[in-house]
Amino acid sequence: MKTDYTGLGLEKLYDPDIERAVMGTLMFDPAVAKRLGPSLKPDFFYSESIRVMFLALRSLMAKGMEADLLLVTQELRAMGCLEKAGGPYGVTMVAGSVVNRAFVDNHVHVLYELYLRRRMLSGLYKRMGEVGDLTQDVFEVIMGVQKDVEEVMERSPLRSNLQDMKSVMKKTCDRIMDRVSRSVNGVTGIPTGIPELDRMTGGWQPGNLIFTAGRPAMGKTQLGLKFAMEAASRGHHVLLFTLEMMSEEVGERLLLMRTPGLYAKVKGGRVTQKDLDELFRRARELDNCPLLVDDKAYLGIDQLCAEARMVHSRYRVDLVVVDYLQLLGVTERAGRNREQEVAECSRKLKALARSLECPVIVASQLNRQVEQTYNQRPELKHLRESGAIEQDADMVLMLCRVDRGSDHPKSGLILAKNRHGEASKPNSCIELELF
Repeated sequence: MKTDYTGLGLEKLYDPDIERAVMGTLMFDPAVAKRLGPSLKPDFFYSESIRVMFLALRSLMAKGMEADLLLVTQELRAMGCLEKAGGPYGVTMVAGSVVNRAFVDNHVHVLYELYLRRRMLSGLYKRMGEVGDLTQDVFEVIMGVQKDVEEVMERSPLRSNLQDMKSVMKKTCDRIMDRVSRSVNGVTGIPTGIPELDRMTGGWQPGNLIFTAGRPAMGKTQLGLKFAMEAASRGHHVLLFTLEMMSEEVGERLLLMRTPGLYAKVKGGRVTQKDLDELFRRARELDNCPLLVDDKAYLGIDQLCAEARMVHSRYRVDLVVVDYLQLLGVTERAGRNREQEVAECSRKLKALARSLECPVIVASQLNRQVEQTYNQRPELKHLRESGAIEQDADMVLMLCRVDRGSDHPKSGLILAKNRHGEASKPNSCIELELF
């Protein structure tokens, strides 16, 4: 929707000469229209007259026709929009504003930058009421503004990441040297705290999306906390989103991980003064741990990504942990099923990992089908709403039970997918001690 800037003194957000030049070139040069037409949107043009001309041109292209002055005029008449375009004279005047093919890309980028400015300004106007409303959480407002800007950029059809091989090779060599310099005993990323997993993966790598999956009560949350605590104990800044537990519940679990011998006593309320002294001593040790916890009960995927980027700008986040995927909210859209909503979350979490250049670990559920297999060994197909998860993930870790027939079955970890290295062999897993 076009925003009305009349009387606001913001004429610099609209350049009629640029708009006429781009539209005129599209009508004059079929090759340019074929190359640029699909990437342009009507809202790029602020002038209503030129915007309807572009709609007519796009309509002709959809029919497989090469647009020119005459055909655009006829299409405008058929659409009932010829007068909005300024009549035949108005179309003729625009068609005469042609620039050299070599310069049209520069004009398009100016056109797009002005459009971006209008979009951002429109978003800011929309948020002004929220800024002045003291009942609104200020950080929610800030994240709303950030989300508006991100949406504009994400939907940009003109963004280009084209790079020549000299640039690619330089960044590749820099990446290799950085990895080598960080390597400790073969671990080039953030240590997982599980030696066998470190050997197979090299640790958590920047930009990777990792899913940890299991059935309810299998230890997904505990595993995520273990990974978070291991990274934080080594000085890495960790951001933990827990959608199921309050921060004090997280704190209790982290504390008991440091004092595993007291787990049963605390759960049963049978602690002595000596036990309490030990717990409080361990608690003080965790006071300066570089671990931030967000325990919002309901968190949308856009809000999560915005908050992660905001925290990253302040502290440089080294690891993000999310517990868990199926609890994340998404913007409701008609006609979408839950698998499509989860796919959106997965895609945005992958983009978050890449933009922050840090690993993102996300807990996810397995479906009930795994319980119907003869050995109850989970596979990628058992991921709940699995399509996008399997595609987007760099790693997928799955929890299983080891020695199910024993009185005290242990947890096992299967590396079901490892995009950059080896995965678990059939019928093998890594045994875990989560407490």
